[in-house]
Amino acid sequence: MMRNQTTKFWRSAAQCSFGCIALALVTLACFRLEVGLATTAFVYLIVIVLLSLMGSFLVSAILSIVAVGGLNYFFAPPIFNFRVDYPLDVALVAAFLLSSLIVSGLVGKVGRQTEAARQAQARAEQAEREMRLAVGTIPALAWRTEPDGFCDFLNQRWLDYTGLSADQALGWGWTSAIHPDDVAGLLDDWRAILASGTRGEAEARLRRFDGEFRLFLFRAEPLLGEAGRVVKWYGTTIDIEQRKQAELALRESEQRFRDYAEMASDWLWESGPDHRFTLVSNQLAATGIGEGFRLGRTRWELATDLEDDPEKWRRHVATLARNEPFRDFRYAAKREDGSALYITTSGNPVLDSQGNFLGYRGVSSDVTAQIRTQQAEEALRASQVELAHVTRVTMLGQLTASIAHEVNQPLAAIVTNGEAGLRWLDRETPDLGEVRRTVERIIKDGARAAEVIRRVRALSHKTDIDKVPLDINSVVNEVIALVQRELFRHRVPLRMELSPSLPMVLADRVQLQQVITNLVMNGIEAMQLVADRPRDLVIGSQQDDTHHVLVAVKDCGVGITDENAERLFTAFFTTKAGGMGMGLSICRSIIEAHGGRLWASRNVGPGTTFQFALPPYQAPK
Repeated sequence: MMRNQTTKFWRSAAQCSFGCIALALVTLACFRLEVGLATTAFVYLIVIVLLSLMGSFLVSAILSIVAVGGLNYFFAPPIFNFRVDYPLDVALVAAFLLSSLIVSGLVGKVGRQTEAARQAQARAEQAEREMRLAVGTIPALAWRTEPDGFCDFLNQRWLDYTGLSADQALGWGWTSAIHPDDVAGLLDDWRAILASGTRGEAEARLRRFDGEFRLFLFRAEPLLGEAGRVVKWYGTTIDIEQRKQAELALRESEQRFRDYAEMASDWLWESGPDHRFTLVSNQLAATGIGEGFRLGRTRWELATDLEDDPEKWRRHVATLARNEPFRDFRYAAKREDGSALYITTSGNPVLDSQGNFLGYRGVSSDVTAQIRTQQAEEALRASQVELAHVTRVTMLGQLTASIAHEVNQPLAAIVTNGEAGLRWLDRETPDLGEVRRTVERIIKDGARAAEVIRRVRALSHKTDIDKVPLDINSVVNEVIALVQRELFRHRVPLRMELSPSLPMVLADRVQLQQVITNLVMNGIEAMQLVADRPRDLVIGSQQDDTHHVLVAVKDCGVGITDENAERLFTAFFTTKAGGMGMGLSICRSIIEAHGGRLWASRNVGPGTTFQFALPPYQAPK
């Protein structure tokens, strides 16, 4: 502060000294030229006015007093004396002093005002430069307009993005970078914002320097003056292309899932923390459960199988109590008309941002048709089991003679061996060795008869399916033992072509025996009328290219046509006069239930070959 005052003092002293020198030079010049008092006063006044433009009013006042002294001493009679004799000269000197002071004051005031204006202009220009620098560095396209919307500034980012120069874009030239289809709408929105005098925004496509149009958001903010009127408009232009695309994709996704939800047969639901339904979609109405019946109630209040399966419901309620997700929970309910309804439901817990449990949200399906289908399939399987049992019993009736023969042989051998044993005992010296061997033969024949009876009982019993690993060759041998008499009675030679070391199959022994017996009996019956060639029957086993176990029964009978090759397995279709047409149909059902397939084909020569293939058994790891 002191330094500024000292600097100002010395500047004023220098100005005062310079002024005094200037007045001295003017005095010398006017005195030599013998210029009059009035003229010299006018010249003094000009010098003081000029000096007042450079200095302060104090310096001008001092110079005015010095000039008055010079006028009195050198130009007012008597000269070289400060006394003034003429009143007119006194008035002139007084007028000069007053004029000098007034003009100096006015010139000083004008100078100060001019300096203030200049400084204000400099500050405004500096602020403008700083504003342009700041606006130019912000990461956005910025602009400014007059109150009427005339654009007077665009930052460099705006110009760089559009590829326009400032001369091209200022005013209303910026509209050339707007998509032609958007110009009219954008200008209408801009005029509405100008008329409102409040902030506003609009959207339009803006052309990039490479010609690509992208969607931008134009935001405008008014700058108000002291009177509350708009002085300037400031705004930004923000690229929202990706945001719009994301919003559009989100709306399309929402609409797509809404369409799926509305068109799907499943229904959506929500429940609160107490597990009472708070929302369900309209699809539930199709199940026959009214809205008033379902909202505000829990799932178990709608269920009708609580007493039938309490353990299932206990586990479900425990899952809900732990706020865990559940899937494919099935339960029974009733429609409003009293009919049964089966529902499968899945749900996920809903948590807020703090992790608090809000309820469940999920989807349910009407599976009544599936349950009815399963029940029908179970009834059908039961009927098939019953029919297979009847077929086996009927087949046993056909094999009565063979079975009687198979049982009669070991029984007759038992009697013969028993009589022989008695004779060995009746000798004077009983041959106990022979008796022992006779008893062993009796035991062997008894076991043989028991095995025949066991097989017959297995075929005649109606038991549930019991799949166990089996050797297919042993099953074939068991069947041959039962049909041996039929082969002999019909004079049918049997040739066995069984491959050793075949993999096991997972199957029900009785059902496989039924299938093989049926195929063998069909082969025997197919050769009843054959008289011009041997009645050969071949039973073979092997592993095919797919590693399945294959069993083939080949006869040389009358054969089948290609047309009947597939119809043979249709229920109630038969080529035999007294046949029921159920045997092969049941056999195919049995093989398919074991994961295999059964088919028939014509031989190259006479006869037919029936084959079935079963997948090999794989022990669990």
